[in-house]
Amino acid sequence: MSMLEEIWICGLIYKNCPVKSVSALERTLSLYAKNRKRLKAMLSEEQAEQYQKTMEAFNEVVAVTEKEAFKLGFTLAARLMIDVMRSAELPSIDDA
Repeated sequence: MSMLEEIWICGLIYKNCPVKSVSALERTLSLYAKNRKRLKAMLSEEQAEQYQKTMEAFNEVVAVTEKEAFKLGFTLAARLMIDVMRSAELPSIDDA
């Protein structure tokens, strides 16, 4: 697996990333799960179906947003590297 693939997959699979035991992400995910269960218990069957459809649409938006943010970040990093390489004093091929 290439380094780029590892970076992308690590961003998608949080459990494979090094995370502090009680990080803000873990606290937020725990709160989300708890509130989601409580909300679903209060909904009728029709409301639960609508809630599920809403969550699926939201998850799709999040996935597309993550992908776009990753592409933009990678593009910025590549441009920065190109700028660094252009300004670096590298020996000429003719000097060798």
